[in-house]
Amino acid sequence: MVEVVSIAAARQLSGLRMVSLAGVPSPWTEAAKGIFRVKGIDYVLAQWSEDEPQDAAARWVGNVGVPAVIFDEERVRTGWAEILLLAERIAPEPTLLPGDPEQRALALGFSHEICGEMGLGWSQRLVMMGVSFGIQPGEGFPRQVAEYLAPRYGWHDGADEVGKARVIELLGTFSRRLDGHDYVMQDRLTAVDIYLATFLNLIRPLPPEQLPMADMIRTAYTCSDPEIMAACDERIRAHQERIYERHLELPVQL
Repeated sequence: MVEVVSIAAARQLSGLRMVSLAGVPSPWTEAAKGIFRVKGIDYVLAQWSEDEPQDAAARWVGNVGVPAVIFDEERVRTGWAEILLLAERIAPEPTLLPGDPEQRALALGFSHEICGEMGLGWSQRLVMMGVSFGIQPGEGFPRQVAEYLAPRYGWHDGADEVGKARVIELLGTFSRRLDGHDYVMQDRLTAVDIYLATFLNLIRPLPPEQLPMADMIRTAYTCSDPEIMAACDERIRAHQERIYERHLELPVQL
């Protein structure tokens, strides 16, 4: 079990600490947790405590959102790539990036297509906002949550349709990569697999006994768009289950 402490307590510690939001399976956070787990890196999870100011995390790391990763006295890291590269430096083995330069570039490119701007996670968030704003059918976030997220993801008229097209395109790409293979890079686990498995929870969350979360969040995270769900085919679903069962934490601790 990872130790969970208050923001104030984490600030007094050295080593690796990560600020997260309790009870919410942010895929960027869950992916970082998965990377640390696979590498056997000890870390502390810092979460807001009721006896702390509401802005306790921002006072420490700035208004950067989650996850925010702090290693000793080094700069705060929030981006998926810088968190991955920090983990690779702290624990070079097992590596989660291929050694061959071309394959490494391919793995980093695939990772961006999941974690980066207009990647799978970003694009599905646009789809989810379309539901929350009543543009698309279904139950999404409360409207105030969607309004908070909208500027962070560059919301504009039609953004939900653009996001949907990207999600379908990317799911098809990864499904083809998994044809006849257990892993996206085919022969071994890489960071790409951790990203794909954790980010799929924005479309098809793991069952409650494996990923406990509030009903409102689960409803918002469960995609009902028939075209997206058709693209989330058996290869994609089996990959998510395989990666969690073989490599990640079950049940997930939020």
